Amino acid sequence: MDIRFNMSSTNRRGLTLVESVVSIFILTIVLIGLLSTFYVAKSTSSHAKHRMAAINILQVYIEQEVLAGYDGGGGTTGNYFVTVTSASPVAVVMDENLNGAITPDPYFPDNIKSADGTLLTYKGIPYKIVGFVVSWTEKNGQACSERACCYVSYH
Repeated sequence: MDIRFNMSSTNRRGLTLVESVVSIFILTIVLIGLLSTFYVAKSTSSHAKHRMAAINILQVYIEQEVLAGYDGGGGTTGNYFVTVTSASPVAVVMDENLNGAITPDPYFPDNIKSADGTLLTYKGIPYKIVGFVVSWTEKNGQACSERACCYVSYH
């Protein structure tokens, strides 16, 4: 008894169940990879937008300090940080959905005098170091900050 099966491609119709499941599995893996790429790109773009907003805020505050000059507009060297008068944070708007805070940079506590108590000078001209930090928390909970500093002298 000779049994022969005709397995020519003309008799096959459609896909088997195993082929269908494998193709759906492969398609799912590819789609998950693509969607995760879009998610990462969106969050990276959002973070870059917030960093640029922080840099712009820092620029405004630094420019106000430079315009005020060495004595902060008050006539004494102790009167600095014209725009932020204490270490308490001042609220700033990063974008329509995110707020942040700006504070004086804590890395410049002795920004007018050197360690030996003399005024900071360059070629006989006194200067001070002014710095600010903008901090915010991204929607994913990541704490972020940008900082800037400059040298301010008499003008």
